[in-house]
Amino acid sequence: MFDDLNKYKPDKSLTTFYTQWWFWLLIILMTSLVGAWIFGWLAVPLRIFSQQNVEAQWTWGYDQYESLQAVSQQVCSAEKAIASAQSDTERTQRQTQMLAYEMNYSRLAADYDARMRNAFQAGLVRPSDLPQRAPSLEDMKLNTCAV
Repeated sequence: MFDDLNKYKPDKSLTTFYTQWWFWLLIILMTSLVGAWIFGWLAVPLRIFSQQNVEAQWTWGYDQYESLQAVSQQVCSAEKAIASAQSDTERTQRQTQMLAYEMNYSRLAADYDARMRNAFQAGLVRPSDLPQRAPSLEDMKLNTCAV
């Protein structure tokens, strides 16, 4: 009577097969996760130095440099307006405008320099066509003002 129960026992070959199958599935999953983690870290430098990342990070640098050029041109225009002023009142107004432009240039240059010194933003991926420091107003006027 008890011998009839033997046929209801689990099949050891099937149990071993499923256990091995789950074991190998777990090994493959863990290997792929570890591999993805390692290759993810290896891909970080490639992402940092990629052209798209540099362009995205340095849009502010180009915008800031163009702002410095624009303010420099405004200073040149203000100097011409001072030279052609007819009255003392007009000359004083133009000098006040020029002072405001010079202060604006100083503010923009200080912001540009501060961001360039920031190792997380400027670091090794700085484009070569942007200067390390903002040019002085006199140097920028030489480059942007028409003679």
